Amino acid sequence: MVWPEPPNYYEAPKHGFKVTLETPQYPIINPEPSISDALTNMRSENWSAVAGLAAFGYVAGYFFGSKVHWAKPTALFTSVFLGKTGLLWGMSDSAHRLMGFKENSKEIAGNMPHVMQREAY
Repeated sequence: MVWPEPPNYYEAPKHGFKVTLETPQYPIINPEPSISDALTNMRSENWSAVAGLAAFGYVAGYFFGSKVHWAKPTALFTSVFLGKTGLLWGMSDSAHRLMGFKENSKEIAGNMPHVMQREAY
């Protein structure tokens, strides 16, 4: 029996740290989208979720903060917290569309113009 060599932690890794266990069901636009790619490809329903969560956070924070006479700071904190949560969720949804794991017909039309059909004149 031959023992394997221990890993050398000082060398650069030979593979990435991301492991995807499923295959994309839709066309891949960008296999590794950056933060700016995910932000620029967010749909209007993602932005409405960000605004809705931030508005709900303000109302809920004001309600729960008024019980301890600290309504506005609590409202601002929960608004920012839920707004950032909605932004991260929207960016994740956008990145999954760019990687082909969700329906991405709008992204194909916007990011891959060579795939679009030519218009008849």
